[in-house]
Amino acid sequence: MGAETPAVPRRTAFAFAALMLCLFAIAFIRRLSIDESQYVAATALTARGLLPYRDFAYLQTPLQPFVFAPLQWLLAGHLLLSIRLANALLGSATMVLVYGAARRAGAREGAALAAAGMLTTCQSFTWSVGVARNDMLPAALMMAGLWMIARDRRWLNPFGGGVAFGLAASAKISYAVPAAAVFLGGLWTRDADERRRFLAFAAGVAVGLIPTFIVAALAPHAFVTEAIVFPATAPSQYYTEVGKAWRLGSDRFVRLIAVAAVGPALIASIEVALASWMAPRAWSDDPLRRILLAASLGGLVSAALNKPFQIFYLLPALPPLFVLAALFLSADHKWPRSRKGVWGLSVAAGLVPPLAWSVHAVGTGNMPAVDAEHSAAAVGAALHAAHVEGPVAALASQFVADSGAEIDPRFAAGPFLYRTAGFVSAEQAREWHIVTRDQAGSLTDRPPAAIVTGMYPDAQPEQEMELASQAKSLGYAPMVNAAGFTMWKRRP
Repeated sequence: MGAETPAVPRRTAFAFAALMLCLFAIAFIRRLSIDESQYVAATALTARGLLPYRDFAYLQTPLQPFVFAPLQWLLAGHLLLSIRLANALLGSATMVLVYGAARRAGAREGAALAAAGMLTTCQSFTWSVGVARNDMLPAALMMAGLWMIARDRRWLNPFGGGVAFGLAASAKISYAVPAAAVFLGGLWTRDADERRRFLAFAAGVAVGLIPTFIVAALAPHAFVTEAIVFPATAPSQYYTEVGKAWRLGSDRFVRLIAVAAVGPALIASIEVALASWMAPRAWSDDPLRRILLAASLGGLVSAALNKPFQIFYLLPALPPLFVLAALFLSADHKWPRSRKGVWGLSVAAGLVPPLAWSVHAVGTGNMPAVDAEHSAAAVGAALHAAHVEGPVAALASQFVADSGAEIDPRFAAGPFLYRTAGFVSAEQAREWHIVTRDQAGSLTDRPPAAIVTGMYPDAQPEQEMELASQAKSLGYAPMVNAAGFTMWKRRP
């Protein structure tokens, strides 16, 4: 099915080192995202010994907070930046694994390096690698699984690959779709040995899902509501409520294509699709190419299923796509200049967003990740000066985590769960440690030591004003302002 990975030439090692430095730079200069609040909060709370679903709301499958919890133990006060840097490291690992899998599959060294490098210029990849979200851990795990499957060694490697895919789905549920596609792709053969290999793959996936099963078993109803029902229904309800229902229809497919076009993902997918169409037997009869096609198509399906489509949803399709692109580029082609130009322009298009971030950082003299740490320190100083002791409620939990204050677990999901109405009952909100804008009863039962609101980068003003209004109605008064945040403390 594959071969051992050949030794890495020195020039390739230098190229990878340069690309890794670029990815680490993105972690500093990428602007803040509203999505980061829940992942920073979940990591900080898990580091304190709390569990997703049982002790706080978490809107994903549960692996990432456990993997990243040591960052809070080692680098308290720098959690946002350290998660970003960890994602840059995982992005670098994904890039190297694309190269390794391509070489094991028989790609030429130059083609494998080019494909791995082009992956890092895709908009979905550069967006995901620079924020404190849960995109890069499952991408690296999936690619580790494909790298193991590429080895031609009995059933143990597909089993290990299945474990990696299962862990990827334990970090982000959308990776269950590529895992299922790989399993079906492995069974799409008359070779009985090959089918047995992918039964071992399925067993490995089940093992990789064990962390999810264990944590979910502690609070099964909360898990189903938060990790499955919420992603399936709440975004559609919210976009309809704010008058953007048009983003839930065919617009999402247009956006998917547009994101693929910012970078070489679109041209790579067209070239691979044409190559497999022109020589179907050569691709379908090759077990590894069939598996890679299945993984990429599974990632594409998972991206298309999301309503609305967001940039990061395309990421699962990209790593296996660029392994296939390396195999395509390894074939002897006599390309006209126009074809080479299209590839060159696609790569150039992918470089535009990170270059824009760089220009903005240099022009303003500010780096968003460092600025966020300064803001968190200002929040911490203000809370200390106000003699706040105890949990602090905020929709921007990433700033509270790095301020040194204790996060109120009821706000762990950031603005995403808070902005819902009618999603949970009052009883469920209390039982599952949730506060939504229409279910704030537990705030009256157990008032937080302070409430923090503000107009920070990428905030949702209407949600911040709603929380400020609730603070006022509960008898909190604005005590101090710092770095764009208002600290509300309960009146004596």
